[in-house]
Amino acid sequence: MSWHRLIMVAVALFLIGCSPKIAIRVDSIVDQRKPPPEKKYILYSQMKGTSVNDLYFREYSKYFREILKKHGYRQENQPESADLAIYFSYGITGGEEVHHTYTRPVYAIVGGETVDIRETETDAEGRKIETTKTVAIPTRRRVVGVETRRESYTVFTAHAVLEAKEINEAKGHTDNSMQTLWKTTITTTSKLNDLRRIMPMMAAASMPYLGKNTGEMVTVKLRGNDDRVLEMKRLRSIPR
Repeated sequence: MSWHRLIMVAVALFLIGCSPKIAIRVDSIVDQRKPPPEKKYILYSQMKGTSVNDLYFREYSKYFREILKKHGYRQENQPESADLAIYFSYGITGGEEVHHTYTRPVYAIVGGETVDIRETETDAEGRKIETTKTVAIPTRRRVVGVETRRESYTVFTAHAVLEAKEINEAKGHTDNSMQTLWKTTITTTSKLNDLRRIMPMMAAASMPYLGKNTGEMVTVKLRGNDDRVLEMKRLRSIPR
């Protein structure tokens, strides 16, 4: 392999290592009192002014529709054919400034010089003989102090919520009186403010838990180049 090729590989590995890892929180709860109905659902928007035909809604919901499919759910186009109404909502805050103060040791490299040592000895005949020895002092890294640093940056909190409600026997009756069967809430706080970049990461983190009961909030840490995230991103190029 040429040096040019080696350099390109090293740069690629460096960029992979620099991909930020974010912590994603998943909190999913299920109504344990009733047996789960059939997994035929119709998808609705839970956000006022955002329809299911909105371009962003279609892109973001595609990730979760694929996860639901993996869990055995089947999407229907009419409420008369569905047993569940799944309401989907998402958003991101405008940003909050955070201040962080921390201390860290200051290191310095010491040594590395040479020292001449003169010695005087007397031989058997009483003559004085002067000799010079050169001693090399090895270099070493040592703590020479402590510095305090203060950082300020902006963080954004993104969220996605899926709530499944049971469609009653009247079929097509989809209002707030319907009983909630399960609800999955996904949130993350990071320096990323691009919801299109964050959403596939949130979807990937929720994959094992969507529609399940986590028992408590679960934290999943992912990078943008994680295989699970890349699998979600590939859905963008697949028509609905």
